[in-house]
Amino acid sequence: MVHLALAFLFAVTGNSNAPLTYEEAFAKADKEKKPLLILVGARWCASCQVMKRDTIEPMKESGELKDVVVTLIDKDERPELAQQLMKGETLPQVILFSRSGDGWKRLSLTGMQSKPRMVELLGRARVIPTRTLR
Repeated sequence: MVHLALAFLFAVTGNSNAPLTYEEAFAKADKEKKPLLILVGARWCASCQVMKRDTIEPMKESGELKDVVVTLIDKDERPELAQQLMKGETLPQVILFSRSGDGWKRLSLTGMQSKPRMVELLGRARVIPTRTLR
């Protein structure tokens, strides 16, 4: 009975752990002036699933991504958006946008990435001078 009540409560109030859509994540990153980390992948992409499970999720759980807004884009579900964000066709792709006074800067990694490479990417976002991106 308790499980049923909790399931109903989550259905009515929404799950605060539910992933943000790209639009929600972008708005949150813009409002809170936080970097936006996007993982573009696909359900059929084994490397994408491994990276999500073994790199992104543990980093979120450990708090390493607490100052970053994270969203996942499925290339097959949002092909137009994926095409705008991606450079090339290789999956997965990690795209990091960070904002400063004069615009957004874009950094990206292509292919399966380890936690140390992700930490390096986050560090680079803090030290590279910003240029306006389109």
